Amino acid sequence: MVLPITKSARRFGYIIWNRSKNPEVEKMLDGLTTVKVYLNGFYLGEKKIDRKYYRISLGYKFTRALPEDAKFYVLKLEDKNKLKVECE
Repeated sequence: MVLPITKSARRFGYIIWNRSKNPEVEKMLDGLTTVKVYLNGFYLGEKKIDRKYYRISLGYKFTRALPEDAKFYVLKLEDKNKLKVECE
């Protein structure tokens, strides 16, 4: 699944999706409350899924350090709760 890296997502440290993408995200996350997040191969820890605001926290230090030409998150769920996030 591909999600855009918005200005606020980069500034505040989140993976953010909108309501129209929510059915796709819910299908991928399949009722999980937490996921183990790997950002570009680096383990960030177990993170809660905030379904009210459609987001998962990565930490602003990591997202602000992303290159400016990175415009999209590519999400892949492996092993039931292992979320791999790559930046394009």
